[in-house]
Amino acid sequence: MASSEYRAGETTYGPLQLKSIWINHELRDFELMVIIQVSGCELIAERLLQGEPVSPRDEPNLDLANFLAKQKGYLPLFDLAGQEPSLVGGAAAGLREFFLSDEWNSRDPRQTRLI
Repeated sequence: MASSEYRAGETTYGPLQLKSIWINHELRDFELMVIIQVSGCELIAERLLQGEPVSPRDEPNLDLANFLAKQKGYLPLFDLAGQEPSLVGGAAAGLREFFLSDEWNSRDPRQTRLI
């Protein structure tokens, strides 16, 4: 029995292959907005972009973002394996671009989960 996956204009058959969310596609900004808002990691991601440290109590939100990304078929957004959480390779430029996007700037900030 073959399974199929449809994502942003393409259909693939077989098991789900996780992809990088940083490769721009039609729904990327929307999916990233959902992940960031549901996980409540907006401020944490901004601190990571600025090179500021994050506290251990921020890690569950980053872990939730990674979980949501995986559920949507994407690779993790944050590296939680080291001493301190960090952005995965290539994420900084994509995240900066996302935070400047129309999708993010036109959102209702009240929909972001408060932590």
